[in-house]
Amino acid sequence: MGELREMTAQWIRLLTVTGDKSLSRQEQIDLIHEVNGPIVLDVPIGRYRSAWDQAIADEVLDAAGTAALAMLNWRVNAARLCTDHLVKRLSEATGESREQILQEMALTLDAAIVAAEEELDGFD
Repeated sequence: MGELREMTAQWIRLLTVTGDKSLSRQEQIDLIHEVNGPIVLDVPIGRYRSAWDQAIADEVLDAAGTAALAMLNWRVNAARLCTDHLVKRLSEATGESREQILQEMALTLDAAIVAAEEELDGFD
């Protein structure tokens, strides 16, 4: 659940940064990278007998990683657009600011994660 908590926190930070319209798109990207860090795909592979086999495996892994990051980027952007739209509509409907909604979302989601962790601890 530690990973879920961190991913949720990263999502809230991303929404907070993208909501700051005083920043340019590039400044938003740079700030998101700074506060959330880069996405790293680490897929360990065993060592091959020959250098040629190892080179081919490394090349295939690099290509797969690039494709996976590109797909992830598209999905994150689609999810961000949908979430931004929902937060905007919720803000209009409730009269609360975007910041208030994101703060409440962060607290509510954290409480839900804690409850899920406690429930899972009962299965040990």
